[in-house]
Amino acid sequence: MSRIARRYARALYKICDANLETAKKHLESLKTLLVLFDDKDAGKILRSPVMPPDLKKTLLHYGLEKAAAGEDLQHLVDTLVTAGRVALLPELVEVFGDFINEAEGKAFAQVVSAAPLAQDDQNAIASQLGDLLGKKIVLDNKVDATLLGGFVAKVGNYRIDMSLKTKLDGLAQSAVQDTFR
Repeated sequence: MSRIARRYARALYKICDANLETAKKHLESLKTLLVLFDDKDAGKILRSPVMPPDLKKTLLHYGLEKAAAGEDLQHLVDTLVTAGRVALLPELVEVFGDFINEAEGKAFAQVVSAAPLAQDDQNAIASQLGDLLGKKIVLDNKVDATLLGGFVAKVGNYRIDMSLKTKLDGLAQSAVQDTFR
């Protein structure tokens, strides 16, 4: 994440006065603008450094109007366009969502396992990670058969590797080091 997008997201969160309901409404309105970035023609206009700022403002204001967004978001959009940073909007939305999740005590974990995990196992891992980090964990389970067994969990900057592959690699590495001593 860029520091610039983080600063804009933090400023918007402060404007919400840490009111989660207001912040969630703003987030939903901002997510409607992301549809414009996904549209082939509108996305080209918004990402282009040579398109006139007034055209970008008109396009984004149209999206905000459809989302029934307030003046705070219109001022944010105007500021982004004026500063030539409209391309940061998708990243800003992601960071703003992270601020809301942080305020709610939520964290998202990606757990990669050798085979699909049963719901009970997912709940147990989420509970242990939640106890470790002091947050409510929302788990996303992916499968990677190369792990052989166990799992690898990633939550933010944390990584917990309980895979059989890593353990076997560690044993092989230590055996090689013992051989050359």
